[in-house]
Amino acid sequence: MPSSAARTSRSSLPGRSNAQCCGPTPRPSRHTDSGTRVTVTDPIPRKQDRRQQPRTRTSWSVLVKEGKNQYLSSSVDISANGAKIRTKARLKTGTTVQLELVPPEGPPLRVGALVWRVDADGLAFLFSHSIQHRLIRAI
Repeated sequence: MPSSAARTSRSSLPGRSNAQCCGPTPRPSRHTDSGTRVTVTDPIPRKQDRRQQPRTRTSWSVLVKEGKNQYLSSSVDISANGAKIRTKARLKTGTTVQLELVPPEGPPLRVGALVWRVDADGLAFLFSHSIQHRLIRAI
């Protein structure tokens, strides 16, 4: 039995790096004095937030326009670069749309957007350009 346990590196797996770790990193098994076999694992690391702008929780009315279809929706959160929208629109990742965000004060904000992610509770959009409004936090 080796005296020091070598750590198994996930970076040796194709398409994986330690930063992308999806589960515990196993270490080689060890035997205790009583003969019981024990496998030690590292805790699961937290998923890194890669957002460049902070999100602001909102509940603004949003009109999602895709071709000739329009869907009255509501925002969950908004940043300068994107938004999470609760909608009945059934759109696929990569679909381009026009969004009309209606803040509680001031004129509507119109921006082109791309469906970035489809979640059970709505769609995540990436804006074609940054937007600004006094109610949206900026860095």
